[in-house]
Amino acid sequence: MRRLTYFIGYSIDGFIAGPEGQYDSSCFDGDLKAAVLAEYPETIPDHLRGLLGVGGTANRKFDTVLMGRGAYESGLQGDAISPYPHLRQYVFSSSLTRPRPEVDVVARDPVEFVRGLKQQPGLSI
Repeated sequence: MRRLTYFIGYSIDGFIAGPEGQYDSSCFDGDLKAAVLAEYPETIPDHLRGLLGVGGTANRKFDTVLMGRGAYESGLQGDAISPYPHLRQYVFSSSLTRPRPEVDVVARDPVEFVRGLKQQPGLSI
């Protein structure tokens, strides 16, 4: 069975975004940056992979990413067609239609959907 990992950056007081939805205040440097790039390079969005030297790196732990609409939309930078083209991408939303062929929108119960994903072969989610 595949493993589901909650992999997200958050502040020491437990917030994952600022009061206005900002996500740019996370401190990604030093030992944290080195560890993530070494162990979890596939968690780096496509627009940063080349800049951080993991552009051609194979997926080590994950082959699937689950996002809400806000996280998905914030991951699109410049001309990007998807934030994680190197992963299978699912966006949970009841209002978003399928935005790109590379991204699947899931409007049904997330728990049921994830249970099904975990039964499929592959790397972690």
